[in-house]
Amino acid sequence: MSEVIDVSKMKGEDKAAILLYALGPEAATPIIRSLEDATLARISKKMSELGRINTDLLQAVLDDYLTMHESSDPLLYSSQKDVMQMLEHAVDQDKAQEIIEYLEKPKQFTIWEKLSRINPTMILSYIESEHPQTIALILGKIDSSVASQVISKLPEDIQMSVLVRMSKIESVPEELVRDIEEILEREMAEATGSSGMSFDGMVSLVEILKTLDKDVSAAILERLESKDGELFSEVDKLLLIFEDLLDLSDKDIQTVLKHVSSDDLVKSLKGAPEELAERFFDNMSQRAAEIMREDMQVMPPLKLSDVEDAQQVILQVIRKLDADGVISLNSDDML
Repeated sequence: MSEVIDVSKMKGEDKAAILLYALGPEAATPIIRSLEDATLARISKKMSELGRINTDLLQAVLDDYLTMHESSDPLLYSSQKDVMQMLEHAVDQDKAQEIIEYLEKPKQFTIWEKLSRINPTMILSYIESEHPQTIALILGKIDSSVASQVISKLPEDIQMSVLVRMSKIESVPEELVRDIEEILEREMAEATGSSGMSFDGMVSLVEILKTLDKDVSAAILERLESKDGELFSEVDKLLLIFEDLLDLSDKDIQTVLKHVSSDDLVKSLKGAPEELAERFFDNMSQRAAEIMREDMQVMPPLKLSDVEDAQQVILQVIRKLDADGVISLNSDDML
């Protein structure tokens, strides 16, 4: 019977040494040549100390590597530089240059790909004034996980109309689709302002800033604010959106409830996913939750701008509480 080995506590250099040793000299040589001298020295030392590698250990390390390679944080990944080097050895020079020029062209995203990459609240701002049939068409063309979030934000009187119309769409004239694409492209171009940053670039920037140490990202944002206030405002809004509050602990939500007004909270939750509203209700007294639910039910449909304004008020309070160390927005602390 094979022994189950937990390699999660092994150091990366130990696992790398085992993998390279198992690959053998011929296959491992190209990888070894790409390593920095200091890294190569450490891994070489590890390899010299391996001794006998049993099959269970080797299999466990291989399985761990494959799991990492399939995840969003792979151990190894191919780059355009790697592809170029491969092409130079695999095909003639003219063909290699032709392919390389193609690779160097910036990727052109369709309007539907762009929409699928931005915040659902922003999508709603583009389409809320459109006819339900047009909204149904647009939501049917973008990523379903994003479309579902947009649908959850629609006013109740429009929500059902859009869903029914989506179910009945069979074919759409190409001219109509092109007209909608042109309108959306124009509105999105106007929304980007003069910074010239594409939406996919904005998303990448925000995701990078989120992964940085808080002190590092704060310093970067401070410099960005002094250099480009408009861009800073856009980035700052996307760094913390209302849906992110789902990651707060129950204790932190209870703290937030003590520092925000009921009026702002009712308006904010009116335009928030039901799951998030329930998180807040679960951290109130039963009576307070019942009153807030009733207030939300009798409240007339709100303008998107009113909902966003209320959410921004609450988010500013949360930022202040986080900065003062009263609550934590650090995802590691929320686990």
